Amino acid sequence: MKQKTSFIFALLLISICFLPNSFAQNSSQWNLPEGAIARLGKGSIVDITYAPDGAHFAVVSTIGIWLYDAHTFKETALLTGHTWEEISVIAFSPDGKTLASASWDDPVRLWDVYTGQLRVTLTGYVNNVKALVFSPDGKTLAIANANEILLWDTETGVQQTVLSGHTGSIKAIAFVQDGSKLRSASQDGTMRVWNVLTEQHTSVDVKLNKYADVVFSPDGKMLAMAHRNIGKIELWDTNTGQFLRTFTTAESVDTIAFSPDGRMLVSSSGWSDYLIELWNAQTGEPLTIFIGHTWFVDALAFSPDGKTLISGSGNGTLRVWDLETGENRTTLREHLNWVSVIAFSPDGSTLASGSSNHAIQLWDMKTQQSHTTLEADAFHVWGLTFSPDGQLLVSGSSEEVLIWGAHTGELHARYQNWYGAIAFSPNGETFASGRFDGTIRLWDTRTIQDRNTAQSSAVLDAHRTSFYALAFSPDGLTLASGSSEGAILLWDVSTTQLKTTLIGHKEAVDTLAFSPDGRTLASGSWDDTIRLWDTETMMLRKTFHGHIDGVTSVAFSLDGKTLASGDGDGTVRLWNSQTGQDHTIFTGHKYEVNSVAFSPDGRTLASGGGDGTIVLWETQSEMPEDVNGDGSVNIDDLTFVAARLGHVGEGAAADVNGDGVVNILDLVTVAEAIE
Repeated sequence: MKQKTSFIFALLLISICFLPNSFAQNSSQWNLPEGAIARLGKGSIVDITYAPDGAHFAVVSTIGIWLYDAHTFKETALLTGHTWEEISVIAFSPDGKTLASASWDDPVRLWDVYTGQLRVTLTGYVNNVKALVFSPDGKTLAIANANEILLWDTETGVQQTVLSGHTGSIKAIAFVQDGSKLRSASQDGTMRVWNVLTEQHTSVDVKLNKYADVVFSPDGKMLAMAHRNIGKIELWDTNTGQFLRTFTTAESVDTIAFSPDGRMLVSSSGWSDYLIELWNAQTGEPLTIFIGHTWFVDALAFSPDGKTLISGSGNGTLRVWDLETGENRTTLREHLNWVSVIAFSPDGSTLASGSSNHAIQLWDMKTQQSHTTLEADAFHVWGLTFSPDGQLLVSGSSEEVLIWGAHTGELHARYQNWYGAIAFSPNGETFASGRFDGTIRLWDTRTIQDRNTAQSSAVLDAHRTSFYALAFSPDGLTLASGSSEGAILLWDVSTTQLKTTLIGHKEAVDTLAFSPDGRTLASGSWDDTIRLWDTETMMLRKTFHGHIDGVTSVAFSLDGKTLASGDGDGTVRLWNSQTGQDHTIFTGHKYEVNSVAFSPDGRTLASGGGDGTIVLWETQSEMPEDVNGDGSVNIDDLTFVAARLGHVGEGAAADVNGDGVVNILDLVTVAEAIE
C-alpha cells in the first residue's frame, strides 16, 4: 500500500511539472509595485531590438524591458530597475547573453538575458544617452553620453576612458569589425573615427539635422539620416563624407533601420498613412510597402537572418512581418498607450480601458488578458461607461460618442460632435454626454439600436467654458457636471433645470463621484484638492489635501467608507471618507494616473495611467475595526465609534458590522479588536 501511494504521489508530481502554464505565473504578475495584485498592459512601446543570435527580441516600454522568445512570441522576462526617466536605448552583447539599457538620467545597467537578473550597474554621471554599442568581443560597452563617448569594462563595471571632442549631442555610434576603432555622428555636423587605444580621431563633415533619426550601416561604411518632417532619407559615405543618395517618402519619416547585411533600409512614415517602406540601400529603389498599422510606427527591428521585421506602433501593437512575402505573420496587442479611462462591467467580469490610440480594450478579469479590441475612429478615448445591465458600453472620444454591444463588440450608434465626459443613469434609460463647449445632452437609450434614429431628450446649456466631468446620483434624479472654471452644476434630470451651483474649487474640476447613498458628492480638481459636498444642504462638508499635481479621478468604495483618487504625479491615494485621512498611498505608475475604479464587489481598485498600464490593487481591509484608517485598532477607533452612536449615512464609517446603524455592537467589536 505504501509503495502504491508513493507511486501515485510521484505520478501526480510529474504530471504537475508537465502541465502547460496553468501553474506558471502570468506575466501580469511580474515585478509588481507594492500593494498591487496584477498589471494589465505592458506599457507604451519605445524601442525594439533583436538579440544577435535571433533567439530573443527586446521591447522597451514605459515600465521596463520585455524580453520575448523570438520563435513563440511569448514573454520570458520583464526587466525593471531604472528609477527615473523611461529607458531611452538598449543594446545586446554580441553573444546575446547580456542586454545593456540606459535612461535619460540614470546609471546604465547590464542584464543577464536568460535569468532576467541585473548583472552590473555602471555607476557614473550619464546624461541624455542616445546610443549604446558593445565591442565585437563584448568586453567593452560604448555609451554616447551627451557630447562624449564613455568606454566601460563590461565585466568589472569600471570606466576605461572618455572620448571627448564633439561639441554637439552624439546621435549614433558603431564599432568597426575588429573593435579597434569607433565611429560617431554628432549634431555638431561631424562624423568621427576614434582609435579606441590612443583616443585619437579623424573627422569628416556632414550636415546632420538636429531632429533627424541617424543610424550607421552594420559595416559602418554608410550613415542614414531621416528628416522627420519632410519625408526624406539621406545616405552618406562615412569615410569620405560624400553624399550618396536620397530616398523620398510621401509622408514624414519617424524611424529607420538597416538590414543585417546592409543591403536594405526600412523606414516608417507619416501621421496619416502609417506605412512601412523597404528600400534597396544600394540603389535607393523601393522594394516593398507593409500595410497594417493604424497609428504611427516608431520602432523597427530586423531579425539577424534578415527574414523578419518587427514593427512597434504608438497604438501599442507589435507586428511581425515576413520580408519575403510581405505577410503580417503575428500581431501582439497588449502594449497600451496612455490609458485615459477605465470602467468595470456591472458584474465585475470585464474591465474596459480607453487610450490615446484609437482603441478600447476589454479585459477578462479572471485571466487578466485582453480578449477584445474595439477600434474607434477618433484619436483619444476620454470617457467609458457600461450600462447598468452590462449590455452596452458607451465611449466618448475627441470627436464622437459611440455605443457598443458590450458582449458582441458591435457598433450600435454613433453620435457625431458629442464627446468628452459621459455617464449612464442608474436605470439605464438615459446617458449623458458633454461637449467641450459646455453643452450637455441627455440621450434616450431605447432609441440607440438603430444608429440612424438615435434621439436626445434634452440639451443642458449652462457652462460658459468647457467641462470634463459628469456623474448621476444613485437615484438618477440629479446630474452633476464639473467645468474648467471650477464650478460644479447640479441638474434636475426630470425637469432639466439647474438646481444649484457649487463654488469652491480654484481650478478645473476634472472628476466627480457620488457616494453610494447619494448624500455626498466628491469632486477632484486641478487645484490639488478633493472636496466633499453635502447633497442635501449643498454645503461643503470637507476638503482633502495631499495631492501635488492635480486630482485626475475619484471613486467611492462599495460601502462609501473609502474614497480613491488619482494624481498627476502617478500616485493613487485611499482616503477615509469621514476623516479625510489618506491612509494608503500606492506608487505603481511612472506617469500620471488618469482614472480609478472600484470593482463591483469592492475588493479591487483599478488605476489606469499615462505609462500605458492598468494596475489592480487589493483594497479589502484586513482590519474593519480600524475605522479611522490609521493602520491599527486602538482607543482612537473606540472614540470614533462612540462619537457616532445612533448615526446612519454620514456616520457609516463607524458602522463596523455593516448593519446600517452605529450602535453598541460596533463598540464591542472595536473593543475586542484593540491590541
